[in-house]
Amino acid sequence: MRKIILVLLLLPVLLTAQTYSPLMPGDFPDAIVSTPDLYDLQSVLAYNSDADVFLEFGLQSLTVQEITWDQAKLKVEVYQLRSPESAFGAYSLSVVNCLQRDSSGSYDCNNRYQYQAAYGNLYFSISSESGSDAARSHYLPVAKSIMQRNPQQILVLPDPFNNPRMKQWRKNLVYIQGPVGLQNSLYPWQDIFLSVRFGMFAIYQPGEKNGIYLARIVFENPGDQLRFLTLAGLIQDGVAIPNTGTNDGIYRAYNQIDSQSIYFLQSQEPWPIEAVTDPRN
Repeated sequence: MRKIILVLLLLPVLLTAQTYSPLMPGDFPDAIVSTPDLYDLQSVLAYNSDADVFLEFGLQSLTVQEITWDQAKLKVEVYQLRSPESAFGAYSLSVVNCLQRDSSGSYDCNNRYQYQAAYGNLYFSISSESGSDAARSHYLPVAKSIMQRNPQQILVLPDPFNNPRMKQWRKNLVYIQGPVGLQNSLYPWQDIFLSVRFGMFAIYQPGEKNGIYLARIVFENPGDQLRFLTLAGLIQDGVAIPNTGTNDGIYRAYNQIDSQSIYFLQSQEPWPIEAVTDPRN
């Protein structure tokens, strides 16, 4: 009984400690698979000077390998992060102008020179300098080998981001966890998240005249939520108010979901949050 209790107590630690299993030569007998280069929190910036966003998402490791065929050469970079949300966040801030999305998994992006995906706690990039047809033909097989070697729990997006109306704007969906992520996104909210600890899914829905920004924000504690609402202009005389208009013509509103989470909406004209979050609308 004591052994069972000990295993249960250590299970979260053991799960967290799971390491990435790199690609092996046997995975591609017709190619040369390099020995993996491993980077940790201290060395990753020497490899990628723009890795701050990965550190913000709780980077655990980076594994880099090269795979060489007669007519193609690929670089494989796999970032192991804190959680599926973090991996999706790194992915969502890295992909632009995808030629094809969701081709091999729920969250992937396929371009001529690069294939990127978020898969459980992993964000990975498979790239080619040539972008040749031969190189591109290997993107998906390499991605599938990564996934087969590293089974993961797939991220399930929270409400309302799986609503049919939301799915058409999925390319605009991001997950952000701090100031570096905000700086790397197109969301104009850096000034209202100062010194706020949070995790946020956010999406932008363009309109004929004005677009709508919608976020589902989880705060670390009530103090962080209070600071955010204050900076967003949603505190009046010490009391939270459901919506407000700023001096520069911005409308903001929020709905409480639970003790730590809110929906937050921003637009240039009043818009009810329920009209965006309710799947019937």
